[in-house]
Amino acid sequence: MIQDPRHIALNVLLFWHKASNTLDTALETYSKEISQLDPKDKKLCNALVFGVLRKREAIDWIIDEFSNIDLKKISINLLYILRIALFQIVYMDRIPVFAAINTSVDIAKKLEGRRKAGFINAVLRKASTNYTKISLPDSNKNPSQFISIKYSLPLWLSKKWIEVFGFESTQKLGNQINTIPYITIRTNTLKTKRQNLLQKLSLKAKRIQKTDYTQEGLSFSSPDVPIHELEEFKQGLFQVQDEAAQIITHFFGPRPGEKILDACAGFGGKTGHIAQVMKNKGVIVAVDTEEKKLESLKRDMQKLGIDIVITKTINILKTTIKDFDFYFDRVLIDAPCTGFGVLRRNPDTKWKRSKNDIIRLGAKQKKMLNAAANLVKPGGILVYAVCSCEKEENENVIDTFLKKRADFSIDKNFKSDRYEQFITQEGFLRTYPHINSMDGFFAARLMRKK
Repeated sequence: MIQDPRHIALNVLLFWHKASNTLDTALETYSKEISQLDPKDKKLCNALVFGVLRKREAIDWIIDEFSNIDLKKISINLLYILRIALFQIVYMDRIPVFAAINTSVDIAKKLEGRRKAGFINAVLRKASTNYTKISLPDSNKNPSQFISIKYSLPLWLSKKWIEVFGFESTQKLGNQINTIPYITIRTNTLKTKRQNLLQKLSLKAKRIQKTDYTQEGLSFSSPDVPIHELEEFKQGLFQVQDEAAQIITHFFGPRPGEKILDACAGFGGKTGHIAQVMKNKGVIVAVDTEEKKLESLKRDMQKLGIDIVITKTINILKTTIKDFDFYFDRVLIDAPCTGFGVLRRNPDTKWKRSKNDIIRLGAKQKKMLNAAANLVKPGGILVYAVCSCEKEENENVIDTFLKKRADFSIDKNFKSDRYEQFITQEGFLRTYPHINSMDGFFAARLMRKK
């Protein structure tokens, strides 16, 4: 079994590079190899994987400058060896340059032979002494390419964001999504209080603090052990969840005793929070197309001390009221989306999405919202949420829905001093990474007419 963190990082990235693989799948595939590394090498391996994905466009700009072979003609193996090495050289202060070069040349020899290793050696030696002399594209003549290289965004996305947000805001957004975020968790208030959890975790993590807006949240960095190994996690005292996602549940506004549908439950981050707010009283039906996710959700609910959740493996697009025994007081549709609002935590997403994905997902979201709406009782609440700041997945979906569904209107009755700043004049909820230092979310709260 491979014991070198750089080689394991390479394998993870090569596995992820295949079109259908997510980063989570790639990390899970190599979890055994990663777990057997010592703590220092484990951190290095993860830093290389996430670092290369965060900085890929900037790294490729350097490779293109010093390689005598066109970037598109370099084999995938060699390209990722170069990316990993240059991430260490350019962005990691504690890695000696000679170590980054020598280990990369050794890996290249094993995978591609001596001649190709010579190519790796030549590029890295030239780049390591000259990369600081490379100029970025002119921000006045080519602002989108400047943004693309400086903040490592696909060119099409930097163009789009400049059109929507403007040049200055896109720079702030690009900078924020390349910042490694703190770990944010949500206290399980069914079992403990936030202050008690803070005191326990302050002995095991650095820079722990309460979230600015939600009453349950804590954020911290550098825990002594991985999150899933913390005793407090095993005891169900918290779930990992960004503050923006926590705000969505409060915007949803569940109450004890209600019948709730979580229509795209996934692994159950919001399901657990909804149950907390309901004080574990009422009924929550958690729906997803993937049975594996719902099995994980059920285990987590048990660990959290929650017993009001029923799971159903159903595609919401094919669901009718006949699949349930009742209409719901509230329905949450946390729809599949591009995920561009969570690039801080999922930097791989930007390399596997395209313009067409925004259009394709927008069309699917409209259908899902309409299907979920049919399950809301008269006078009930429907909340549509996505972790994306793209208009095509946000207000365009709601506008289309409201034109078709005269039985629904935007519910502007949500009042909260705590979350007021996130609510727009139209009644939508919005958060942005570069403005609020949290994930980017959009949500609309709709009411079915009586």
